[in-house]
Amino acid sequence: MDYDYYYSNAQSRYYNACSEISSCQNRINDLKNQKQKKITQINELVYEIKNHEAAYDQMSLIVECDDSINAKILDISNKTSFAADNYISMVNSSTVTSKNLTDVYSDEMAQTKQTQENIFTSLNTKKTALSVEITDLKSQLRTAESDLEDIKNCIRSTESSLSDWQRNKSNAACDMEYYRSKMQEAI
Repeated sequence: MDYDYYYSNAQSRYYNACSEISSCQNRINDLKNQKQKKITQINELVYEIKNHEAAYDQMSLIVECDDSINAKILDISNKTSFAADNYISMVNSSTVTSKNLTDVYSDEMAQTKQTQENIFTSLNTKKTALSVEITDLKSQLRTAESDLEDIKNCIRSTESSLSDWQRNKSNAACDMEYYRSKMQEAI
């Protein structure tokens, strides 16, 4: 029986297994680095989502004040009209030239109302932009979490391959030892 052939075959399997073990270990290290980067990315996305949601909640509270501010501006306008009516009554009873307070303050009230509307329109636009950004961040988070699961699966698969190659290496080493001893017996 040609034990040299079987020994060479076992030795070839042994070195092939060593090469594959090294390759698997490198792959696992690379995947673990990818996993750590993905976890960091996920943590950053979670942090950004929380910040954006907090900003969105604050923006919502501010925008909800729009009705309250409108009511206060309307109240001021009504009180100005009431004061103007009283002022006209007082002026009509004297010889002083009358001025209509409603006319005097109407431009300022209109400008105040327009400024307030512009502010709340801008706030609503920014609130909508925040909502879109939160949706986008959540989508990125889902993608990153899916990628992380894929990486974990690759790690498990590569670890399984590593285990198989280690078993092959061990078997090849046993075969090499067996055929080496048989070659020595033949001498």
